[in-house]
Amino acid sequence: MNICVVTGANSGMGMVTIQALLERGDRVIATVRSAKKATLLVQLLREHGVSHTNLEVEIVQLDQLDSVRQFADLVFDRIGRIDRLILNAGVMVPPYHRTKDGFESQFQVNYLSHFYLIERLLPLLEQGQDPRVISISSLAGEGGLIRTDIELEAMAHVKKEQYNPMRSYRESKLLQMVHMRELAEQYGDRVTFVSVHPGIVNTDLFYRGKYGKVLKTVLKPIAQIGYWTGKLYTPEYGAKTALYLATTQDRLENGGYYADSAPRLSNPVVEDETYRRQARHLSKQWVGLT
Repeated sequence: MNICVVTGANSGMGMVTIQALLERGDRVIATVRSAKKATLLVQLLREHGVSHTNLEVEIVQLDQLDSVRQFADLVFDRIGRIDRLILNAGVMVPPYHRTKDGFESQFQVNYLSHFYLIERLLPLLEQGQDPRVISISSLAGEGGLIRTDIELEAMAHVKKEQYNPMRSYRESKLLQMVHMRELAEQYGDRVTFVSVHPGIVNTDLFYRGKYGKVLKTVLKPIAQIGYWTGKLYTPEYGAKTALYLATTQDRLENGGYYADSAPRLSNPVVEDETYRRQARHLSKQWVGLT
């Protein structure tokens, strides 16, 4: 039985992922954003006939570093090792918002809070059985451009008038790849770190906001066309690569970037050792780990 921690577990690929892990008999600690989401998650598992005996659900706000810290403390109190850490939670091109910690929201939710969580949980990962960290990135990250600490600082604290939602999303996804590669260089003899492009997946990322429910209904026929043509994936298909990486006995490329259950060419920025170390050092300062 693996001990797994999964963020963003209440819907879409996260829901599919924890369902598959529970069906394997794994123990899962899952994070959601609210008590309502936690209740809904358990309800959905029951409807699918999946036992939730081995499931623990915790509320974590990834736009608050204190919430991440409290969750990491809780995990240390409850378990002595982590075998799989799957970072699924995220936001995509939301309106501009600066978090209480002072960061642009996509930067913090997609990257910095997950950075903090991984770094805090490294001792438990090092005690794991064939431990693996699987970061759900995106094709968008392949087009990321930031490669200096000065640019990184500017993006993290971007002002509203300079905010470009897609650019911030793209760079946050590149940073996930950069972090996985750097940790593979530093800890690769003990832990496997990989990032994933799941495909263009029809999840709630597309339907958040004021008109999310209406938009989901209106676009449902278009989504079906996307499935038929192979341009859009279901959450079940989108979760396949992450689940492959979590369960396979195949030798994995540590620090690699995967899509369709196979290595994929990453952004050249990931190969920049100087920037990788700068990014990790600066991020550690931001979360109070230096």
